[in-house]
Amino acid sequence: MKFAAIFLLTIMLTSLALSQISITSSDVQSFYAPGKSWRFLENSNLSTTFNVGTASSSAQSWTLPTITYTDTARMDNVLPSETPYASKFPRATHAQREIQISGGSTSTYYQFSRMTTDSLFSLGDALRIQRAGTDTTEFTFHIGLDMVLPFTYGKSFTNRDSIPIAPGSYVIQRTTDVCDAFGTVVVPGGTFQALRKKQTIISQTFYGGVQFSADTSVQFSFLTKEGYETDITPKDKNPSGSTIPITGISYVTVITTPTGIAGQGQTLPTGPFLAQNYPNPFNPTTAISYQLSAASTVTLKVYDVLGKEVATLVDGVQSAGMHTVRFDGSSLRSGMYFYRIQAGSFHDARKLILIK
Repeated sequence: MKFAAIFLLTIMLTSLALSQISITSSDVQSFYAPGKSWRFLENSNLSTTFNVGTASSSAQSWTLPTITYTDTARMDNVLPSETPYASKFPRATHAQREIQISGGSTSTYYQFSRMTTDSLFSLGDALRIQRAGTDTTEFTFHIGLDMVLPFTYGKSFTNRDSIPIAPGSYVIQRTTDVCDAFGTVVVPGGTFQALRKKQTIISQTFYGGVQFSADTSVQFSFLTKEGYETDITPKDKNPSGSTIPITGISYVTVITTPTGIAGQGQTLPTGPFLAQNYPNPFNPTTAISYQLSAASTVTLKVYDVLGKEVATLVDGVQSAGMHTVRFDGSSLRSGMYFYRIQAGSFHDARKLILIK
């Protein structure tokens, strides 16, 4: 009996050890190593449920639902010195590049990061758009803490950011990430040991120094040592329980293929779809893309946080397919805005942030 108890305890401790992992600076260095690439798959137009589990010190398992990923993109790891904008981001230790070619224009997006022994920071980005007769580059400089290393069960960190809207008016955003569960996750690339990260975002809007509104939302992520990351967007801002309604899944993996533009681009959705503006945050212009499954009368408008219309980007009949429009916020103050599409019975809205 004593032997059986010891044997059972050994099995339990072995299982626990196998389920608890730690994502170290060496792991992240490997993710960002030049010559590797990131593959992004996303569907943010879902209506399904997913068992995200619970905060627990016991191992759990998660399995992604079988879905069609409507957006895909690839980003290649490069040295900051290999980009045209190394002098703009002198503290960067790593960079990624994404190239999109569409409709006679080429968009090249660079994202810059800095890694230390115990942290990963985002520093900002650059977007170069080349069209016939024009060649422009837009920069965003914004330092944010992406991860504290090593990242393991029980570790947490907080970001605090202030976004000006007007003199005396601003948005304060506080983001707290905590690793509150561990186990295994089944993703398109296989089955891996994983950590669950719960992110809580608190946004407070102030006008004239007086709080006007407050908003709290939650997201979940699953991270592996191999470089797989899955982000889950709940339908409700503050979901309860383990199996929750969700509206979006994004899935990221590191691939080891030669850098370049081969395989870049987007797979278009078969149904109507409104994409997140790119880049976001932006200054002063950004691109908004959407898909129509049939010819429709379309309105696409931008509103401020008070619901006041600030721009009409589209108002008329458009054919089925993918469409992209640019929004120029040069005449607007920095702050949070919303854009909303109405196309037949389809309607959707998303948030965008202008930082000058």
